Amino acid sequence: MKLYNTLDKKVVDIKPLKEGRFSIYSCGPTVYFRMHIGNIRAYVNWDILHRALIYTGYKINRIMNLTDVGHMSKDEDFGEDKVEKQALEEGKDPLNISNQYIKTVLEDFATMNILSPKGNKVDPNMDLLKLEDEGWTRATSYIDQMISMIKKMQENGYTYETTQALYFDVTKLDDYNIFTNQSLEEKQEGVREEVGVDSEKKHPADFVLWMKKIGKYKDHIMHWNSPWGEGFPGWHIECSAMSTSVLGEKFDIHTGGMDHISVHHPNERAQNIGAFGHPSVQYWIHNDFLTGVEDTKISKSSGKGADLSDALDLGFDPMDVRYLFVSVNYRVQLKYTKESLEGARNARLSLISKLKSLYRESEDKGKILKDYKQNFIDELNNNLNISGALAVISDLLKSKEKPEDILNTVYDFDRVLGLNLKEEVEKKSIDIP
Repeated sequence: MKLYNTLDKKVVDIKPLKEGRFSIYSCGPTVYFRMHIGNIRAYVNWDILHRALIYTGYKINRIMNLTDVGHMSKDEDFGEDKVEKQALEEGKDPLNISNQYIKTVLEDFATMNILSPKGNKVDPNMDLLKLEDEGWTRATSYIDQMISMIKKMQENGYTYETTQALYFDVTKLDDYNIFTNQSLEEKQEGVREEVGVDSEKKHPADFVLWMKKIGKYKDHIMHWNSPWGEGFPGWHIECSAMSTSVLGEKFDIHTGGMDHISVHHPNERAQNIGAFGHPSVQYWIHNDFLTGVEDTKISKSSGKGADLSDALDLGFDPMDVRYLFVSVNYRVQLKYTKESLEGARNARLSLISKLKSLYRESEDKGKILKDYKQNFIDELNNNLNISGALAVISDLLKSKEKPEDILNTVYDFDRVLGLNLKEEVEKKSIDIP
């Protein structure tokens, strides 16, 4: 399979470290609010990747984090902890807040037919104590691993301590800005954090590994003991510790959004090198943004938040939303408007109508048409070219193959698309608007 690797800045052949098996870490949500629709688009993208790799014969070891501590507002070291801030606003314990919104993650995954990181259908009512069984890792369950990894960085000379925090010294890494090719001088000019917050900080791009429970954070609710005093982990160390603890010091694929390219993922990569002496990730794969009418990224922090319920309240089916997300390549910005949803709904219902006609004409269970399946796989292997894969379906529907064979082949393709086509065709009555 070919995918766009951000470090190479081009589409490359991806080859697993272990033959026949890919290990994948997916940046998951911070559980302080219901996921916005841009998050869901990303998780549909990576669900397609997951399904496509399974479909083409690979075994998958995949995890996704649930960030329940340490992710600061505006992604700055000295912002407000998003989970704790929401807990104070709602008058609840941070654990209750994170559990509350983890449940909404499960609900949205189930509604959108997004498989769990382990590749199973999601039970929205699952026991939260069994999240790890399905491949979800909670940051607060990996504090010991974070501390252990930070110790390794400290022993290897990549850190320094101030009164307020323990930092990673980015000047110790020659290729820290390999993602952006931006010099540290340029980085210094563009860093968003207020440098004056910690006068002992050496370089504006240095980032927190462990924040001490003093000063601004003396009343921080979530805190743990560490060699650097009572405190809590920085956001970036969480992903490094969880990914390498479960997948190993080297693993295949790390997925995330374009917004992670400038800060979060350079910091993750730096931590991995600081702890292990080598990079951990073979391929960094990033999805582009969902945009609205104004061509701005949809996110809660921008004030342009939208979640799945907005589309459902307008009468759209969850599979209309999924069809829209499936139909556009993960590296392409996508307009999320009522008009684009209507277009996706019409295309989906048209497909179902054609399949229902074939279902009525079918005389047997049918077989999978190998030539069309190979064409479908070729499109998947071409950087997840789903528009090409949908074109294969269009060609198949126009063919003179037996109705039952066409139907069975499309059902087989839906193992990747995840549109519930068999259920829609055989169990529901669809009225074309």
